[in-house]
Amino acid sequence: MGRSGPAVANHCAADEKVLYSCVFPRGVGSLCTDGAAVHYRFGPHGKADLDLVSRPDWSNIHQGDVRGQGNGYQRHVRLTNGRFHYVVFEGMDGNLTDNPGRTYSGIAVLEGPKGERAVSTLNCPGRSVHDLDARLVLERAGAEEENGPFDMWY
Repeated sequence: MGRSGPAVANHCAADEKVLYSCVFPRGVGSLCTDGAAVHYRFGPHGKADLDLVSRPDWSNIHQGDVRGQGNGYQRHVRLTNGRFHYVVFEGMDGNLTDNPGRTYSGIAVLEGPKGERAVSTLNCPGRSVHDLDARLVLERAGAEEENGPFDMWY
């Protein structure tokens, strides 16, 4: 997991910043921004089957940050479309875990008003590019409700 090395395939346009991208066995998952909107895209490389965009007022996008013991953390960006929630996450295990320093990322799809049903969780099997703490997202996206249904480990 990281930001250096060879480029990771993504669904972002040339004028968009890559906030997250990973190649999963079933397709490429990307989170992109042009400054005015955030797009969550998923599908085969070169052709996203799903393109979910933030509303003009950003009311369907939220960000969260969970801290664990021993300096572990996980941050996420969640876009909502009707009853579905698309959660892009990345994190690192703290020094009080079985795998201190292990980094990970992925995408979780939840269904229901409070995401009570997990539809799918994809853990990135290889290298990803991620910048979920980008100032642009943190400044415009709503924060998750503290101890609310989406303030959790994915």
